[in-house]
Amino acid sequence: MERLQSKKVIEDVEDTVSWTETKSGKFSIKSLYVALEAGGSYLFPLSFIWNVLNMQPKISFFAWEATWGKALTLDMVQKRRWALANRCFMCLEKEENINHLFFHCSRTRALWDLLFALFGVSWVLPSSVRETLLSWNGFFLGKNRKKAWRAAPLHISWTVWKERNRLAFKDESLSFQKLKHSFILTFWAEAKLFIDDCPLTIANFIDWLGSK
Repeated sequence: MERLQSKKVIEDVEDTVSWTETKSGKFSIKSLYVALEAGGSYLFPLSFIWNVLNMQPKISFFAWEATWGKALTLDMVQKRRWALANRCFMCLEKEENINHLFFHCSRTRALWDLLFALFGVSWVLPSSVRETLLSWNGFFLGKNRKKAWRAAPLHISWTVWKERNRLAFKDESLSFQKLKHSFILTFWAEAKLFIDDCPLTIANFIDWLGSK
C-alpha cells in the first residue's frame, strides 16, 4: 500500500513539475548528465558560432577551436612539452593563453574599445571566449546593426589571430594603426555580404555603425 502511495506521489510530481533541460519538460538521466557535465552543450555557443550570418567557414572553425581552448597559443604548445618561453606576441607583456590573447592583452583590448566606440555602446567583457559569445546578443540594436554586432567578436578574434601568427612566424613588429585599419576594412567587406543596403564606402559604414 505504501509503495502504491509513493508511486502516486511521484506521478503527481511529474505532472506538475517541468524539467527545463529538455524540450518536452520531462526528466531524463541523459539530460541531467548534460546539465551537470562541465562544458556541456548548453554552456557552449554552438548556434552562435555556426549560425552567425554568412561567416566564412575558416573563421567559424577557428572560433570553435578557440572556444574549446584548443587554439595553439604558447601555453598549449608548452603542454605538448616544447621548451619555449611564453610571452604574448601582441603585447610582449604577459604570458600567452587564449583568453589573454583575445581579451586581456592591451593591444587586443584597444580593438574591443574601438568596436564599442564605433557602435556607441559601453560593454564589460567577460573573462573568456565562451562566456563572451554566450552573452553577445545585440538586443539593443536595430535589425541590420544587430547583424554587424553579432559578427564582430568572431572578426576581432580572427584579426588578432592572423596578426599574432604574422608576428610569431615572420618576426615582424606590430603596427597598431595597420591592425585597426585591417579590422575595420575586413569587417566592412564581410558586412556587405550579409547586410542589406550596407554602406558602399568605409567612411559611411563607420558612420552607420554609430547611428541610432
